[in-house]
Amino acid sequence: MKQQDLSYWEEMAERYFLAETTEQEEAQLRKFLCSSEANDSRFDEIKATMSFVHVCRQKSAASSLLPLTVAACLLLAAFLGWHQYQQYNISSVRIAGEEVEADASLLMQQQMAEMFNPIKQSSK
Repeated sequence: MKQQDLSYWEEMAERYFLAETTEQEEAQLRKFLCSSEANDSRFDEIKATMSFVHVCRQKSAASSLLPLTVAACLLLAAFLGWHQYQQYNISSVRIAGEEVEADASLLMQQQMAEMFNPIKQSSK
């Protein structure tokens, strides 16, 4: 490859690091750096740095989802806890020979009302 062609890629790499390349140019530069034409020692540092930048971008994209993932897990745990509480709070009682399931606090209120209400006596 001609020296002039290699200097073109060096200039493009410099523009890449200055954030002056288009996505298409970046793709061309990556393709060139992966080819056998870039087996020149002056491209070693560019390859290493671009690889590092690529890994950092991927890591950054993945870590931006972390707060959302944590929030979703917390919401799921809260829902499961609430659901378990609701299941635990259901009581089964036998009324007039029939098994009835109801909220424990509601059953307690009904029991207290029956215990403390005066018995109505029928007038004769």
